[in-house]
Amino acid sequence: MTLDELKKLFSDAVFIRAFENGMADLAREGAVPGLLHLSNGSEVAELMLARYLNAETDKVFGSHRSHSLALSGGVDAGALALEILGLKGGLADGVGGTQHILSAETLFMSSNGIVGAQVPHALGAALSAKTMKTGGIGVAVFGDGASNQGAVFESLNLATVLNLPALFFVENNGLAQSTDSSELTAGQGVAVRTRSFGMPTEQVDGYDLYTLDQTLERVIGYVRDASMPAMIEVFVPRLSGHYFDPDSAGVDENADPIDQLIERLEAQEVSKDAIDALRDSAQSKIATLVEGLRSRPDFRNSEGAQNG
Repeated sequence: MTLDELKKLFSDAVFIRAFENGMADLAREGAVPGLLHLSNGSEVAELMLARYLNAETDKVFGSHRSHSLALSGGVDAGALALEILGLKGGLADGVGGTQHILSAETLFMSSNGIVGAQVPHALGAALSAKTMKTGGIGVAVFGDGASNQGAVFESLNLATVLNLPALFFVENNGLAQSTDSSELTAGQGVAVRTRSFGMPTEQVDGYDLYTLDQTLERVIGYVRDASMPAMIEVFVPRLSGHYFDPDSAGVDENADPIDQLIERLEAQEVSKDAIDALRDSAQSKIATLVEGLRSRPDFRNSEGAQNG
């Protein structure tokens, strides 16, 4: 990864983190309908995933926790924010909300509020790509908790039987909602189960950016060139609660993958001022976006007050 690519990765990651923090502020004000599931902790892994995907041919499907994945896949932040707030001008005019994001024209296709339901959807994209000979792949992004769903097992089997160009990207944060995954998952974990289908499977530490980058390049290249399925299990933290709770501090003691980016920038002699400038620029853009949302005539706060 070149220095310019590293800087862009950091800039995009802090932009997504600022976006999520901005949505949390609006949720605290009561402006977000329903529960808000933040992506804090998975931004870097998802941005690196998107680096090796083709927006013209590939499609990504995510879970209820997909703001970061959508932004990584080219979804407009303003349209996404409006959708999260349930307002006109959102990706589905506010009908889908935070858990049901739809953006068929970008790399990111959709998210799903049903745990594990996005996985067979990704197989549909993979089958379509294979049938149409586009060279594309279908990507299912899901958590370790969702790996216990029957639809996921069926998808692993079907992808292998039909030789589909599908990537199963598991973000293992060690928690299934609020329960330690080790208390819910029998056997030796997701990767061992997947290998039993005869599917190539890699495990990688989400803090090890070099290895993650190399793994993504190699495995996605295999899926695309061989038109065969594979899985990557990446270990990432969840730096917020299962959903945003304004009454809870929600502080997570896990290390932040964004800090790993800062260390790599500093190792290449990028100054603290330059790093701060990238962060400040991202935060400024989100601050402007949030203030614009608050000024809309249809914006509602916790008292139900509406502007205009």
